[in-house]
Amino acid sequence: MAKSLFVFDGNIGGAPELRWQPGNEKSGGEARPLLKFNVKYDRLIKTQRPEQPYEDKGGFWVSIDYWGKDAESLSKLLQKGMRVRIEGELRMDSWPDKDNPSEMITGMALTASLITIMPQRVQSVILKERSQQYQPAQPEQEF
Repeated sequence: MAKSLFVFDGNIGGAPELRWQPGNEKSGGEARPLLKFNVKYDRLIKTQRPEQPYEDKGGFWVSIDYWGKDAESLSKLLQKGMRVRIEGELRMDSWPDKDNPSEMITGMALTASLITIMPQRVQSVILKERSQQYQPAQPEQEF
């Protein structure tokens, strides 16, 4: 069965939540990180009006699940309001309403394969020092 790839830009709606899922046969018994958050897919259309360069033509919230090995690192970087580009498999999903657990909500959900931080609201980036195991080999000197 073919899978479809959905790619979109949007803003994170709340603080991402990192969960650790128990190990299973597929993960070799190791616990796996699951990063969950919501992103607003907005349909912004360019206008001819300088005072309002874009008009919102409607959009929807997408519940994101990310199972990547770097989910823990991403959970420390991603913040509410941050602009991101998400790629993955889109599906309809249902979950209990937070305010009324007996009611189910249906909406769009996506299992992400790639999360990219967009630079619009990023003020600075600080890289950590490389560990020795990842240092590039020094060129040999000839005498």
